[in-house]
Amino acid sequence: MTFSRFRPDVDLSSRRTITIELPEFLIRAFECRVSEANEGALPQEQVTAEHFVEIELAGSISLAEIAHLEPRVPGIGAAVSRWLDDID
Repeated sequence: MTFSRFRPDVDLSSRRTITIELPEFLIRAFECRVSEANEGALPQEQVTAEHFVEIELAGSISLAEIAHLEPRVPGIGAAVSRWLDDID
């Protein structure tokens, strides 16, 4: 996946689909983790692959990093705050 210049007028709370290429062992490990997370969960509590990736990626960014990114990505702090409100 390559990233181009980011448009400043994009809603940072919007979603977009990306395609990534990963080694098979990572995909298998990921599938196992999603399956384990859903074992015994009620239907409304089950996670999808997308949910799992989203939470894992979000966990890799600290609040300090968000503050550091704010000058380069105006509104990122507010978008993160809205995202956190939505997952509660």
